[in-house]
Amino acid sequence: KRTNKKKEIHSKGANCEPATAKLIMEFNNVRALIEQGGSMFQNRAEQTAAYEVPKGSGLNAIYAGALWMGGVDVNGQLKLAALRYRQGNDFWPGPLTVLPGEGSGEANIDPDQCLAYDKIYTIRKAEVIRFNIWWSCLTGEITDGCDDVTEPTNDELQRIYGWPAHGDVSRGQDYYLAPFFDRDEDGTYNPDAGDHPWYDDILGRNDIKCQIDRTVSLYGDETHWWVFNDKGNIHTETNADPIGMEIRAQAFAFGTNDEINQMTFYNYELINRGTQTLYNTYFSQYLDADIGNFQDDYVGCDVQRGLSYQYNADANDDGCQYAIQGYPPAVGVDFFEGPYQYNDGIDNPLTSDVSSAKNLKGIPYKGLGIGYGDGVIDNERFGMKRFVYFDRTLNSTIYGDPQTGVDFYNYMLGFWRDNTPFVYGGTGNASDANATSILTNYCFPGDSDPLN
Repeated sequence: KRTNKKKEIHSKGANCEPATAKLIMEFNNVRALIEQGGSMFQNRAEQTAAYEVPKGSGLNAIYAGALWMGGVDVNGQLKLAALRYRQGNDFWPGPLTVLPGEGSGEANIDPDQCLAYDKIYTIRKAEVIRFNIWWSCLTGEITDGCDDVTEPTNDELQRIYGWPAHGDVSRGQDYYLAPFFDRDEDGTYNPDAGDHPWYDDILGRNDIKCQIDRTVSLYGDETHWWVFNDKGNIHTETNADPIGMEIRAQAFAFGTNDEINQMTFYNYELINRGTQTLYNTYFSQYLDADIGNFQDDYVGCDVQRGLSYQYNADANDDGCQYAIQGYPPAVGVDFFEGPYQYNDGIDNPLTSDVSSAKNLKGIPYKGLGIGYGDGVIDNERFGMKRFVYFDRTLNSTIYGDPQTGVDFYNYMLGFWRDNTPFVYGGTGNASDANATSILTNYCFPGDSDPLN
């Protein structure tokens, strides 16, 4: 059972109510709960895990997950938003308002807009393809193969016509929100004119040039899109000062006949609507894996693959989980495409150390990022740059749960709660007799980092 000790609250925000919208992803062989307010995989009402795989088995692999983000302003003031079990709130629904000509121009949101966007929008690639073909036949844009075309259902049309393509510019919101294909290029979303939610790969179309546009399209066979922010109210989970961050999120899945059928995927577009630039900024994926009994789970990482993993300590997990084909159950988290590196006009190598860069030729370190050393300038994207952990040692000033904004930020920086860095060996803290003085970005790497 999880508890969270509350601290004195000092952050400022609007007066939004906490998000209530949630849904269960179950398009493929995974059944996962996600919430509009930034938390994932946790049934908070029953305090139970809600990431079931295989779907229908009653076996859960993850208890909770969330996005963490934080940095400091020009004065060194920490700005941060994060969640663990959402016993408080750092995120609220809706796009942020920015009106540069009024007041300070600080990003904000009105409570009625938080309420209006307290929802998650679902779309499926197959129904968009069906709409596209139907509209093209209906208008005479195409004539071949139209005899067997079926009209989209009312539910499909409702999802397409109700797509949140635009914000309210009169409130200072961004005009362009959820991605859409603008058939007549008039800048306005109008399904009557053939516009629809934008999957960049349907019907052989490939409109996005990732290295140039950095535009976010929709992904997956089933996609859930929503927008949230960290300025809707005071931060009661971390008690940190807000950033003014607008987050446009996608949770998506593919229906396949291979391992991808056992996976779910997430994409975040983050826009700093605040008036201040953030420095030393970090983004992290937090995950609390409960593979059956949560008291005997181990963690580790594969540096070359950029993969973190969690697994049962033994094959029989106190009746909660059982070995599959002789192997203890396990779950992994992979960064396929992290944030872009800053534009610097250089095709950067994966490492700035020349001798290590040469040695990398025979070692696939692609998990640490993509686009490095491939001959293309400024397409480099970070991968898993760090993997750290904390156990749930109660009342520990070193290993335990983060209690303050500084604690959350320290973990992202690779520091324990006592402000000492993670080191290789033992538990990773210098106070451990089995620890070394060697700094590490990757806890429990096994033999996955031969270049150390």
